[in-house]
Amino acid sequence: MVFAWSAAIACAASAVHAQNVGGVHGIVRAKTGFAITGAQLRSHALSPNAETDERGAFALSRVPTGTQWIYARRMGFRPDSQQITIESGKTAEVRFVLERIAVDLAPVTVMGRRDVSGPMAGFYQRQASQSGHFFSHADIERRAPHTLTDLLRSIPGFRIETRNSASRVRVRGGRCAPQVRLDGQALSVVEIDLDSFDPMSFDGIEVYSGGSTVPIEFASNRDVSDACGTIVLWSRRGESRDPARKKGALSPAMQIAKMLDELRVFTASEVDVAAQIDSSRVVRPLYPDALFEAQTSGRVLAEFVVSDAGIIVMDTFSAITTTHPDFIQPVREALKYQ
Repeated sequence: MVFAWSAAIACAASAVHAQNVGGVHGIVRAKTGFAITGAQLRSHALSPNAETDERGAFALSRVPTGTQWIYARRMGFRPDSQQITIESGKTAEVRFVLERIAVDLAPVTVMGRRDVSGPMAGFYQRQASQSGHFFSHADIERRAPHTLTDLLRSIPGFRIETRNSASRVRVRGGRCAPQVRLDGQALSVVEIDLDSFDPMSFDGIEVYSGGSTVPIEFASNRDVSDACGTIVLWSRRGESRDPARKKGALSPAMQIAKMLDELRVFTASEVDVAAQIDSSRVVRPLYPDALFEAQTSGRVLAEFVVSDAGIIVMDTFSAITTTHPDFIQPVREALKYQ
């Protein structure tokens, strides 16, 4: 009997407590109108703090009822606060607009593909010459072909023949199989079953109808005729990703805020010599395929710590604002190798 009575009291107390809390959700933006990622929201009445996501959104739960002050801060912006009234069982909405006050490094402007390096550099250079047919990974994703030959059906001058449930590619008027190269290297002179490849596994595909259209770097040896056409496949290497953050670990924005509070890092206005871009090692992010082809311009404002040796501490990298999330990873990759 005593146990039952005690449990009833505990449940009643819990119910009363639940009735005395509410929630807060909202958005944090810069004066430019862009969402601010990594802004920290807090209230003296609760812990831990909340942090905005890539949309600038946040949510605070179990906030005690009554009049509460909600504080928003993000390094590089002037902090702001608002007083709101929390009603039991209800969620209040609040919006913050923060003013930029940090000293920025000179912006890096990427105009196009002229500075692309690596295995795909030649792909984009040849694409600009328009001597063949090109499919970037963005094109392949948009078309979503079931097989590689499905993708090639759209190319004028090529035909797909099906024999014994196998598909063969032929240049119109020709009888021989096209030369196939994987990452620039010629494959066997025996006809390749193109549908044995997953089209989504390629970063780029080049197709030439033959003759003078085939670039000199892909000129065949005497065992294979260029007149039959050439197909060049570039393997998708993927993007290197940073390890997933462990549960409970601080986000990059919170790490920097903590280091600032502990005087382990300093802002540009607090050091003797502020960080500057090394003119001999200019950061040139690779323009994302889909956005480049859509002629979509954009902007990323990134934050990171630079050591006294001039090395970027990548664990502290985060995007504060961006016009499109696809711009963030190329910036991260470009900084990683500076």
